[in-house]
Amino acid sequence: MMKQNRFSRDDRSGEESETTYCVLGGGHLGAAIARRLREDGHTVRTVDESNVPSEPPVLGGNPTDVRVLEEAEVASASTAIVATGSDRRNLLIAQLVRVHFDVPNVVVLANTPERLDLIAEAGHEAVCATSALSDVMVDRA
Repeated sequence: MMKQNRFSRDDRSGEESETTYCVLGGGHLGAAIARRLREDGHTVRTVDESNVPSEPPVLGGNPTDVRVLEEAEVASASTAIVATGSDRRNLLIAQLVRVHFDVPNVVVLANTPERLDLIAEAGHEAVCATSALSDVMVDRA
C-alpha cells in the first residue's frame, strides 16, 4: 500500500548535484542517511514503508516492488543505499536494483557481520552496522 507523501528533488541549488543517491528502506536509519546526504548538497530520493517523518520526503512503498523503484527513478541514481533491518531483504533489493536498473554503485547494510562476504560476493559494497556501532562504542568507552 502506497503512502500519500512523495519525494521531491533537492531544489535548493537549482541544479542536480554530481552524485544522485537513492536510499531504499531503513526507517530512522534511512531517514538519517538521506538527511546527511542532502545536507552535503546531494540529490536524494528515499523509498520506505515506515511511517517515519523524513526530510527530504519519502516515496512510501515497498522497495522490493520494481514498480515502486521505477517511480522513484532508481535508474537515474549513481548510488543506491539499501538499509532495511533484514539482511535477506537488503540483498534482494540490491539484486533488483542491479539487475533491473543497472545502478553503478550499490551499498548494502549488513546487520550481521557473518553476511558481509555473501553481500560482497553478490557484487555489492557491504557496510556492517554491528561492526561500525561496536567500534564506536568501544572507542568511546
